[in-house]
Parts: sequence; C-alpha cells; structure tokens
Amino acid sequence: MSLLTIVALLSAFMIAFIVTALTVPPVIRLCERRGWMQQPGGRRTHPHPTANVGGIAMYVGFVTAILATFIFSALDPALRRSEFEVLRIGLLLTGGTLIFLVMWLDDVVELPWFPKFAAQIGAALIAVGPYLWDQRRYPDTLGLLTEARGILLTAFNAPFVGQVSLWDVSPWLAILATVFWLGWMANTINWSDGLDGLAAGVSLIAAFMLALHALRLDPPQTTIALLPLALAGTCAGFLIFNLPPARIFMGDSGAEFLGFILGVSAIIGGAKLATVLLVLGVPILDVAWLIVARTVSGKQPMRGGRDHLHHRLLDGGMSPRQILALYWGLSAGFGLLGITDISPYAKLIGLALLILIGIGLIAYATRRVTLRSVQ
Repeated sequence: MSLLTIVALLSAFMIAFIVTALTVPPVIRLCERRGWMQQPGGRRTHPHPTANVGGIAMYVGFVTAILATFIFSALDPALRRSEFEVLRIGLLLTGGTLIFLVMWLDDVVELPWFPKFAAQIGAALIAVGPYLWDQRRYPDTLGLLTEARGILLTAFNAPFVGQVSLWDVSPWLAILATVFWLGWMANTINWSDGLDGLAAGVSLIAAFMLALHALRLDPPQTTIALLPLALAGTCAGFLIFNLPPARIFMGDSGAEFLGFILGVSAIIGGAKLATVLLVLGVPILDVAWLIVARTVSGKQPMRGGRDHLHHRLLDGGMSPRQILALYWGLSAGFGLLGITDISPYAKLIGLALLILIGIGLIAYATRRVTLRSVQ
C-alpha cells in the first residue's frame, strides 16, 4: 500500500471528524434559535433542554468526506472506483439523504410511525437502485459475473454450510434481504440512542471494524474502506459533544442515517455481516427482545419507551459511563473476534457467547429494576 493511499485513508477519517466537530456548535445554536430542543423527561435523563438535531452535523461531515474521496481517486490509481462503485456511492448518498431529511422532520414535529417506516423502505429501495429492473450480472475486473447495478446483499457465509447465494435462489430474495437488513440496521442504531454517547460510540467501533476488515482482505478493498472510515470520523467528531453529559443529541436524523450507512457498508464489496453482528450483538439482541416483549404485553413494538437494556441498567444503579464502558468493551472485543483469522467454529462459539452475555444482561437488568422498585 503506497504512502498516498495511506494518507487518503487517514484523510477520509480526519475530514469527517473535523467537519463534523466544527459543524456541531452552529447546529446547537440553530436548534436553540428554532426551538429544536429535547425537553427533560421521558426516555432521557438530562436535566436541561438539549439540542436534538445533531444529525445535521453528522450528515454534513460524512457527505463532505465522501465527496473529498473522489479527489484522492483522481490522484491515486489504487483508489479509482469502478463504474459500479461510483453508482453505489450515488445510491448511498441519495438513500441516506432521504432518510436523513424525513427523520429531521420527525425530530422537529414527531411524525407518526408510517412516514418513518416508508422512508426506511424508500431509502433501502433507492440503495438497491437499478437492480430492481435490471437483474443481470455483470463481469468484475477478473471477468467473473459478480457485479450488480446497485447495492445488494447477494450472499452470506453460514456456519457448517458455507456461502449461501441469495440471488442464485431468486433476485427478489436478494432484494428483500437487502431491504430488511438496511431497515434493521437503521432501527438498531436508533433504538440504542437512548443514552449519551451510546449510539455514536458503538457505530464508531462498528465502522472501524468494517474498515479493518476491508483492508485485511487480499487484495485489500481500499476504496470500500473509505466509507466506514468516513463514518467513523463522523462519529468521533460528534462524540466530543455527545459524551455524558451530552450537549447535543443526534436525534432520529443522525441515528437512522448512521444505521443506514452502517448497513450499506456491511454489504458493499462483499457481505461482512458477521463483523457487524458481533460488534452490534448486544443492541441487536435488545431490539429483538423488545419487539417480542412489547408484542406479548400488547404494546406497540415500534413505540419508544424506557424499557431498553441501557435504560434498565441505568435504572438498576449503573452510571452512564459504566454502561458505555460495558457496551463499548463488548463491541470492541467481539468486533476484533469478527475480523481475526480464526476458524468459523471459533467465531460461532464467540457469537453464542455474545448471545448468552446479552441474555444474561437483560435478565440481570430486569431483576435489578424489579428489586429497586419494591424497596
């Protein structure tokens, strides 16, 4: 890897970091002038009204960094994107812009669930792009028919089975899986955004692990790594103002945008689902558990509340920083397991251990809250 390539990779992170960090203060002032403030109470434990549309800064930082990468593409042959990659960047930015704008409106006026659900589906279908009507496979640089005109979850590796090709079964199965995956990621990050620094922190770790994963492949996917590196820089720049006690919240505009970009980064250039599942294992388990628990109790599963795992841990006596350390430690540890060259069986054991830890945390937090409520 040349020095210019290394500089470009670092620059993708630094540009996103600097632009996001510089944009947050004027966004705070904008929120204060327009009244876009999260009032104390409900899911939040903050004592004062807090700016609630930090997604503006995150969007600006990420998009600026991605556009800047095209300058490096013109200077370094190793960073030149194929026409398929350029198309995917355009689809990524278009779909991300849609979900950002709709969720920005939700941060301001609190939309009902259907427009937000429609925005998630619409953004995912935009990501799939021309593959909706052009389902041919195109040759890659080696002449193999592995390319598609769009962002698509074409296959994934399953333990004891090997690679499962979705588009060999049906192109529409691949489309459905892509839409489901991107929606799931958007909701996972959004639902984890109930504690200062939590969503931005786990997203930073997930993005960094995806970048390492792409760079450790043979040959390294340098152009693919630019995406998660820009996302990691965005999260790092925002975290400066979002650590407890937060001066600004990312809002749905930031959280759902982060989840969408993470979801795309996990499937573009070859599925890296295992890495994301390991990094985000605890938040994903929390989402699955909440959907089941709320449905069984007759509640609306998509409605917000203080029944998330991080809320229960907080109500059970843990401090915000202790919860952050727990989540970040699990994300980093299992993320490293996901990108380490070990046998699939060892990774499967790691995933099983993560599930057990998640179930144990949910049971522990529920018991702690119950005990404190009767004291």
